[in-house]
Amino acid sequence: MLEALPAGRPRLVGPYRLLARLGAGGMGEVHLACRTDTPTADPRHMVAVKTVRADLELDDDFRARFRREITAARAVDSPYAARLVAADADAAAPWLATEYVPGPSLAEAVPRTGPLPLAAVTRLGGTLVRALAAVHGARVLHRDLKPANVLLGPDGPKLIDFGIAQAFEATALTSTGLVVGSPGFMSPEHLTGSRAVVPASDVFCLGAALAFAASGRGPFHDDEMAAVIYRISRADAELSGVPEELRPLLGRCLRLDPARRPTLAELAEEWPLLGDGEPFPWPGGVLGLIAAYGTAARESGEAAASGAGVAELPTLGPVVPYSPTAVGDRPAPGAAGADGADGADGGVGTGAAEGRRRRWRRIAAAAVAVAVIATVGVILNQRAGQGGSGGTGGAAGPSASASRSGSPSGSASASPSGPGAARVLDQVVQPYGGEGRTGDFGKAGTDTGQRPAGWSPWATKTDQDVEECALAPTVLLCAGGGGGALALNAADGKKLWSVPPRRTTDGTNLYPTSGYPAVVGDTAYITGEGVLTAYGLKDGKERGRLAAPAGWAHKGTELHDDVLYTSYLRLGDTASGLVRAVRLDGKGGARELWRHPLDHNPEEVVASGGRVFLTIGGVVPVSLDAATGRELARGADGVECPSLAVRGESVLCGWTRLDGGLPVLDARTLRRQRVLAEGVELSGTPAVRADGTVAVLSKPQSGSATVLTYDLATGRELRRTEPGGLAADPALVRFAGDLLVLAGKQDVQTLPASATAADQDVRIRRALVPDGVDTNSLTTPSVLVAGGAVFLPSDQVVLSGYLP
Repeated sequence: MLEALPAGRPRLVGPYRLLARLGAGGMGEVHLACRTDTPTADPRHMVAVKTVRADLELDDDFRARFRREITAARAVDSPYAARLVAADADAAAPWLATEYVPGPSLAEAVPRTGPLPLAAVTRLGGTLVRALAAVHGARVLHRDLKPANVLLGPDGPKLIDFGIAQAFEATALTSTGLVVGSPGFMSPEHLTGSRAVVPASDVFCLGAALAFAASGRGPFHDDEMAAVIYRISRADAELSGVPEELRPLLGRCLRLDPARRPTLAELAEEWPLLGDGEPFPWPGGVLGLIAAYGTAARESGEAAASGAGVAELPTLGPVVPYSPTAVGDRPAPGAAGADGADGADGGVGTGAAEGRRRRWRRIAAAAVAVAVIATVGVILNQRAGQGGSGGTGGAAGPSASASRSGSPSGSASASPSGPGAARVLDQVVQPYGGEGRTGDFGKAGTDTGQRPAGWSPWATKTDQDVEECALAPTVLLCAGGGGGALALNAADGKKLWSVPPRRTTDGTNLYPTSGYPAVVGDTAYITGEGVLTAYGLKDGKERGRLAAPAGWAHKGTELHDDVLYTSYLRLGDTASGLVRAVRLDGKGGARELWRHPLDHNPEEVVASGGRVFLTIGGVVPVSLDAATGRELARGADGVECPSLAVRGESVLCGWTRLDGGLPVLDARTLRRQRVLAEGVELSGTPAVRADGTVAVLSKPQSGSATVLTYDLATGRELRRTEPGGLAADPALVRFAGDLLVLAGKQDVQTLPASATAADQDVRIRRALVPDGVDTNSLTTPSVLVAGGAVFLPSDQVVLSGYLP
């Protein structure tokens, strides 16, 4: 995917620091880079820098042409086309920097993951129509719209290489009268010569690229190059593999006569940009590739910042790009011909290369009366190496202007080797984050190495309500109401086993909750009313039971160091409560360690630092010794802390008061130290990051949510993101790595956790909901984050998707 920079190679180009090599061709190289004055590990702030080879003799005509193309490309302003950021045509080695798109090209994604679903192709078509309209509006023709020049980014596709491709190819091809274009995706006018290309030619190429996206094959695909040329010259498109809904429109785009093809304005009316503003409907396999590219870019930025370089980054197997014909004797990228000429990007050599040209001329002459010079141009273009800009035959890479020299190998679900490879989790991940119920999933939340092996996005309908899930480590264990439980394969959401809830005669759950699921070793422990039951984690076979204290109903559970702490209340009697500690052996056995009576109904328990914290009556905080159950401290009445979060020596009231304020208590004495967000109308539970950053939602009864962050130690407000800065209305806040995660019924958003980050960095991804599920009926879910994947249980649906 990314290659280390060769030893001795300059690390600076203009104002940019090169991070890694993305690809190369006969005319130059493309690198991932960031500005030297603002180093970053965020792919959204990186660029792709394309440089012309320093050893080429570039005349004034090339630089003038390059300068004109830069001016034209700068005029293209569209969210659907990769933006030109900077360029220098007068440098010793001319260069340009374009927006970096961390994702595969269409040419790579389709062979790896299969044809795109109808919804994705429809949205793709609407996007590319508008991208082309912006290009034409700048009085520029693309001339080489092909799958390799469409990059599939996390926020949608982007068109690349408009205009600039002409400048880069001009020296190698146009100067000798050859054609700029790619076999299988050229218009009939391309075969006549570049001067015959018109705006309608780009429409023809658009139709060919979309047919490939929808069917997995180009509309002029054939095993012989001459046959491809012949079919293009007659506009003999094969669309049988294209969904029926798309055939009429694509067929009109692929008409022989340019005048009979629809204009971009007509296409925009017939092909509305459905779903604009919503997450792009990429299938799971494509999302997997996108995530891999983003991870590699982040790792390169982090490695460069640490001074380690990218030598240890995974360099994965090269992509075999889609090709309408098989050219078996294609030279390796960068290989020289017999005369020493470069064999890529249309460089002309002798010997074997000349033999291939003569052979193709004879085939073409026998098949169709197409100009010999055009056929040679196509063949040379097909022979281009896997790097370079538009006009080459390689698969486009993650940059906005380059083909890749490598990319993720295997299917999207395969586990890559090297850094970032999926491995077995070494601990159970609970929905409340780490120790102390802080709502912080830590670095493991965004480390793809902590993702279940073979995972890809999924959605599962269940036969019972599920409330909270734990990841342990390849099994997603969910607790439901009435003592029920459900175990799913964390990689694909398939059901492994379930325990039905106990129900009353009218069909409702006998008991409202099962608490948090507990996992020790390969055993799952589910708390039901009157009993704690152990099950095999993978097979669901019952392994043991431990009766609960008679006459008590459980309130909350907490597993810490293989000890399960449970709070109990006596129904109808608010003047008594109970906490019990039970040692779990991981084989089905459970041994009670102690019980501690309470003088009021308790809330949930939190274990951290050798203490057990809880509140009684919702207003009095209490701490117990985790080993003996002895009471250690009791706070003042009236704190209003129905639940708690513990970070170090501070206890934060986990459930915020509607009238504002988050009391912070000393963990040893439970005395109030300060109040955060005093006077702010708050909603839900806060999250506390390892560095002491507290995040909470302010959600007035009439209005949208605002996200606020505070410093736990001082109470100082660090940042607030107003409703206009959020893409949807969240109900839950968590931390994961350097991200703040906001969750709603089916939406997950992220924004940088840094107090100095801009609101425009907010991202949103809508979780996939199975057919037949009414999203309006879903309750606010809990959220579990691990390895860059999100798990969302909500009623009778469990969803899993990428963390934005």
